[in-house]
Amino acid sequence: MRRIECIVLAVLMLIACVGCGDSGTQAASTTPPPASTTTPPASTTTPPTGTPGGTSTVKPAASTRINDTDQAIIYSRGNSSTQDWNYFHPAQENLQQDEHSSNYVRGGGAITGVGAIINFNGTGITWLGKKGPQYGIASYSIDGGAPKSVDNYNSKEVAQTALVTVSGLSADSHVLSITLLDQKQASATGYWQTIDGFDIEGAPLAPAQGTSAGYNSAELRFTGKWDGGWVSDGSDLSGGHYWSKEANASVSWTFVGSLIEIFGRPDYENGYMDVYIDGSPKPVASVNGHWGSADDDTLNSYMLFARKLPAGQHTIKVVVAGKHDSSARDNYVQIDQFVAYQ
Repeated sequence: MRRIECIVLAVLMLIACVGCGDSGTQAASTTPPPASTTTPPASTTTPPTGTPGGTSTVKPAASTRINDTDQAIIYSRGNSSTQDWNYFHPAQENLQQDEHSSNYVRGGGAITGVGAIINFNGTGITWLGKKGPQYGIASYSIDGGAPKSVDNYNSKEVAQTALVTVSGLSADSHVLSITLLDQKQASATGYWQTIDGFDIEGAPLAPAQGTSAGYNSAELRFTGKWDGGWVSDGSDLSGGHYWSKEANASVSWTFVGSLIEIFGRPDYENGYMDVYIDGSPKPVASVNGHWGSADDDTLNSYMLFARKLPAGQHTIKVVVAGKHDSSARDNYVQIDQFVAYQ
């Protein structure tokens, strides 16, 4: 975490906060899957490949198909030395000949892998990706609900495959979150997951279609001791973040909408944060932000919480619980940005 650099930045307003910390290593296998012949700029990993086939390649009726590069998709971000997701192009077997893929998992924490989310307005969504011998198990959920898992191992590689379909949702805003798990079949050679695109029974929601409050926002209200600063490597959605380990310190935001999301920076030193909505006497969620066993800022812009609410004005409050699990180093909570959609 960039505490020292960001504090200096906040005092002097002259020094750019460049990430530091221990150099972490990826716990899972990093052996690249075979067959790619093209590596995009800034990527050093060979992507999974495949041939069209699998569960479904037909676009559902009255749906919107978006590519993996659509602005409605928010991928978690690494830092100047670590990528969470690799972008591969050209990849002939894919929609629009490109994909986002990752094999980045790390054991030892409540959060075990990098993630991505897609915001949309509609009644259903299908995740299009790949299966293959190098693929592991992923977790997914709708609107912050109970997570479910999908095993994308297959003895042969296939592309443009319907990996997950969710239907029967209310006709308004929703978020599908996808997270890599450090789990796989014994015969799988890696933990890879691919996002090639989505079929939406409705339309995607880009961040600009919502409202947000992040670093330096005048709408945020703080109690207790918080530190904060901007970062120069683009790893925060809002350009910076706030952090605290003081028990009962809080940050709150009043917004209008029916879907609320919190993005932050899971890390080794993170503990629990309690989330309250509209003055609820008890937290609606207790979120463990522990990621791995190295303080190296490799998981940023990660969605920590989401919840559907009745349309209207609401107030969300995040409170530092002042506790952590047995393998985390400290009680820190790190907040990047709140995002709301109508």
